[in-house]
Amino acid sequence: MEKEKANDLTPERVVQILKKKGTEVDLEEAKTILEFVKKIADIAVNQYLRGKL
Repeated sequence: MEKEKANDLTPERVVQILKKKGTEVDLEEAKTILEFVKKIADIAVNQYLRGKL
């Protein structure tokens, strides 16, 4: 079964969200930010599941 993609956060959405908060970023910067946030989330979930948080 394929993962549901409808609610994924896209670089375009990141640009919109940050612009609303007063931070201007281009699409490439948004892609980098999104990759970083996903890595941090993955680390946090893994640590939580291992009981380290």
